Amino acid sequence: MVVIKLSQNVIGGWGAYCNYGFESSYGTAVTGTRVFGHGTKLTISRKNNLEPIWELGNRNAQTTAAKKYEGTGTLDFNLSNASFFRAVLGEVADAGGGPYTHTYTETNVLPSFTILTGSELGTTDEVVALKGCIMNTCELTAAVNEIVKIRADFIFNNETLATSGIGSQVAETEDVFTFAQGTLEIPASTPIAYVQTITLTIDNSAELVWNLGSRFGLTPVAKQRKYDMKLSLVYSNPTTFLTKFFGAAGGPLDATPASQATLKLKFTNGLTGVDERTIEMNLTNIYFDTYDMTKDVNEILKEDMSAHAWACTNIIYTNNTAVDEGSP
Repeated sequence: MVVIKLSQNVIGGWGAYCNYGFESSYGTAVTGTRVFGHGTKLTISRKNNLEPIWELGNRNAQTTAAKKYEGTGTLDFNLSNASFFRAVLGEVADAGGGPYTHTYTETNVLPSFTILTGSELGTTDEVVALKGCIMNTCELTAAVNEIVKIRADFIFNNETLATSGIGSQVAETEDVFTFAQGTLEIPASTPIAYVQTITLTIDNSAELVWNLGSRFGLTPVAKQRKYDMKLSLVYSNPTTFLTKFFGAAGGPLDATPASQATLKLKFTNGLTGVDERTIEMNLTNIYFDTYDMTKDVNEILKEDMSAHAWACTNIIYTNNTAVDEGSP
């Protein structure tokens, strides 16, 4: 029997890494010294947009042309820091002095970032830089007995591949947030009891624009910004949400029900001073669109709703780092 020794390794995800950094100019790669969160999973999809071409005189294709190059990706990770919200909203401002606050606010032009990823494969490694990444959607889910989860989709315009110079995973220094550290207030300062699940999705409607002269996207454009929510609660009081959905105490209004002015979703480790770790999300003009309930003798009564918000006033991240780790 002949045994073939391979110089390349077959590995699991333990031999890969995923770091990122914000770009100073769109599509120009930077060093990835940031981490999205604990337990990051990265999925990358690439498309050459190939088109086979047939010629007269032959039933088989005679040539193939590559059209625009498209790159998309998905990130799944456990919420532990908030620096990635700069990519979602657009801007960050630092303040304070132990603890420090980092306030993320909306901008019309989103910052781009580079994702550095790779795999230790042996003699020939995979070292990839995904350039010109733009955050398209970001979904936060908090549920009873769960760690708070983030799923984010992004687009990118180009990438480079090297076979040496392998990097390593940047270590996350912040702890994960769990459902037990969360509170929901609608409106702000009015706590909501018995929340089972909340999912908040921020959609930037991002799209790359191509130009004559290159296969690669030239510039990103963020179109409508959308904030959508889904909530599930143990039912305990019709005035908590049902009358908010109706817009009145006795039943549905003929007109559009008024919005709830504010919503605050907050996760905190409950500590103070330099030990405090808090992420506070503040949204405005909350409208409830759907309301579902099932009454089953074998189940606890629950109410399920969907809603949208007009805007995000800010997301405030409190920790003991003077400058947000997501800054260039």
